[in-house]
This record gives sequence, C-alpha cells and structure tokens, in this order.
Amino acid sequence: MELTEKIEANFYSQDLTPAAPQQPPESKQPAATKISGKEILEAIRLMNADERRELTRSLFA
Repeated sequence: MELTEKIEANFYSQDLTPAAPQQPPESKQPAATKISGKEILEAIRLMNADERRELTRSLFA
C-alpha cells in the first residue's frame, strides 16, 4: 500500500503543463548544396593524382 501511495504522489506531482511549441527547423539549404557542377569539376581538376584515384575508388566502390 505504501508503494502505491508513493507512485501516486509522484504521478500527481509531475508538471503536466504543456511545453512551449517548438519552432520548426529553418529551411535554409546548407552551403554545400549551393555548389555547382562546374565548381565540383574544377575542384577535381585541382586534385593531385592520388586524390583523384581515391575519389574514383570511392565513387565506384
């Protein structure tokens, strides 16, 4: 009986007021999505041979 009373007291002592509504996440696109295909190709051209090989392995893995 004592356990029931403790559980009941704990239950009724909880703060049941509704939480403030959360703001939806901002719909801004990350900067990475603003990179054009031309910029990607230029970055690949600037890579050394080892970096290009690793990129190719990653793409076709």
